[in-house]
Amino acid sequence: MRTIRYGNNVKISTLRAANNSYCSGNGSGRKWTTRFWWVVVCACLLCFPGVSKAGPAAVQPQSYGYFDFPTCVRYALVHSEDFLKTRLDIQFRSAELKDAHSELLPTIELITRYYLSRASGSAALSVSVYSSSWDPFLALLKIKSHGILVDIGKLNHYEKIADNVAKMAKVFYRIHVLEKTIRGRKQILALQQSKVNYGKSRLDQGAYDSLTLRSLQNAARGEQMKINGQERELREKVSELKALMGYHPDFELPLDTRDAANQILNGFNGNVVTFGDVQGQNLSLRIIAKQEQVQSNRVTGAYVALVPKPLVQIEDVHNQVDRTSGFNFAVGLNYTLWDGFRKVREIKKQKMKGEELKIDRSQMSQKLYISFKNLRGELDASGEREGFYREQAKLAELSEEKAFLSYKAGDLPYDDYITRRMERVEAEISSAGSVQGRVDALIDLATIAGGLNKYNAAISF
Repeated sequence: MRTIRYGNNVKISTLRAANNSYCSGNGSGRKWTTRFWWVVVCACLLCFPGVSKAGPAAVQPQSYGYFDFPTCVRYALVHSEDFLKTRLDIQFRSAELKDAHSELLPTIELITRYYLSRASGSAALSVSVYSSSWDPFLALLKIKSHGILVDIGKLNHYEKIADNVAKMAKVFYRIHVLEKTIRGRKQILALQQSKVNYGKSRLDQGAYDSLTLRSLQNAARGEQMKINGQERELREKVSELKALMGYHPDFELPLDTRDAANQILNGFNGNVVTFGDVQGQNLSLRIIAKQEQVQSNRVTGAYVALVPKPLVQIEDVHNQVDRTSGFNFAVGLNYTLWDGFRKVREIKKQKMKGEELKIDRSQMSQKLYISFKNLRGELDASGEREGFYREQAKLAELSEEKAFLSYKAGDLPYDDYITRRMERVEAEISSAGSVQGRVDALIDLATIAGGLNKYNAAISF
């Protein structure tokens, strides 16, 4: 061996030259071995990132289904029985419109008789053709009225769709909030259980209060009860959504609630909607306006009833015992001389019914204006509320980071650090829940302004 001096210090540096080459090769081998294990560790962290985040608050990744909100709406349009009823009502009204068209022509009746016993010895078979009374003016009014009734049926169908889509949207977003809340609550429960385990270990060392430990255990039980209640509400909301969609209640409904607000609103923020838009597009107001048109036709029909009805009579009589056989054709007028002024009173009643519809339209317009103002107020307040809860979540996150540094430095106990983490998750839950008020208000605003389908192209119909 040889030595090398550095000032007053003496260090042994090498062996003999032959042994020196061996030691150099062995050190290189150890260096490559160390690098190999570092590569293995890095590969494990890249392939299994959950390992580096393992802890009481680790959450399993969630899988999503293929029923997003537009898909739910499209499914409901085909399978919902509520929509099927309104479609059948449209078909019924269309059939009545065809009946009204048939009254433009007179009705012709064929009457046959076979006389089993007859005084004369002529043929026993009698065949006659008759034409009943015919009123073309009333037929034209009926056609016009039934055409408007078909339009009312279509508007009722669209209104039912708009109402159900609004309900589906609120339920869908509530499911989204519940799923996020349950995930957060499970994180809090895991952190709470971590505090319980910490308290048990400290109690075994004689450095923890048993009463505090019991309080932590009871808090964990309370957290589990919250989770059970929210999971029960989640199942109820999914069942409600199935009923609105016409989905089988026993089948699994794979939902995709990611970015639920954008799925529902598609960027709609309500700023472009004015009360004039609400008055022009609201389906209930449009239905009442159509009903007023029908009522106006009924008033006209009551006046027409005062006019003599034209009469066209065609007869072809053969082999009747009380009639002369042959062909008869006659025209004339049919008029009631006295009916106790019932037709005059009918005009007044139909006019009063029209006044009632005007009052209904005015009241509906006032209700819509109040709803419009309330929704505007809710949207203004929701912005401030969401900002507050976002700031609370940010402050809780900063507080957790500060607590983590204090805990690493040994200045903060473990259970206090876990408490900061729980407060951060609680703040995130509150922030997520604060958005629901704004989403519900936008859904209601879009609904009274004609329906969500007018502002979300993904659910147009």
